[in-house]
Amino acid sequence: MKDNLRIAIFTIVEGVALVAWLALVRSDTGMSSTGLVIAGLAVLAVGFTVEHLLAYNVIKGRDLLDLRGVPIGQKAVVSVIETAIWAVWLILAGLNAIVAAVVLAGLLIVEHTLSDNVFKGRGLFSRLLDGRTIVFSIVEAAGAAIWLALVDANLAIVGIVVLVVASFIEHTMAVDLGRRETAAA
Repeated sequence: MKDNLRIAIFTIVEGVALVAWLALVRSDTGMSSTGLVIAGLAVLAVGFTVEHLLAYNVIKGRDLLDLRGVPIGQKAVVSVIETAIWAVWLILAGLNAIVAAVVLAGLLIVEHTLSDNVFKGRGLFSRLLDGRTIVFSIVEAAGAAIWLALVDANLAIVGIVVLVVASFIEHTMAVDLGRRETAAA
């Protein structure tokens, strides 16, 4: 139960970052659209970084906020990469939601592999593709596609629930993988 609560905490951090990002980049407040996009991307990058640091501590069985020895730089790089992936996804979703979901899943496989490299103390780019990340990358991409479709259908609250549930499933699987010491080809 303790793990589920800790996974839920960093899942909520990610969910809040994604929802805030989407709200900012789609905002019609009169502020410059460039400024809103930059603010949204900054919120997303910071949110992903916090999420990744918390996930690192969950995988390592450490206190959630213990940053001693955490590879903050590597996790920040992974967070910037993930931010770019989600930005590409949102642009593609405006053109074709199915293509966007497929591209998101594919790019998340790479991002999840890089993240797992850090969890295992390997070089950040030592592996680019780990087949064990495929299923949970697809779960996350499907959750994102459904979330966006529900937001566009004025069912944002239901969409957020779908996003958070899909992210929790993905995070549970990622924590399990992160704790495995052996590397599969």
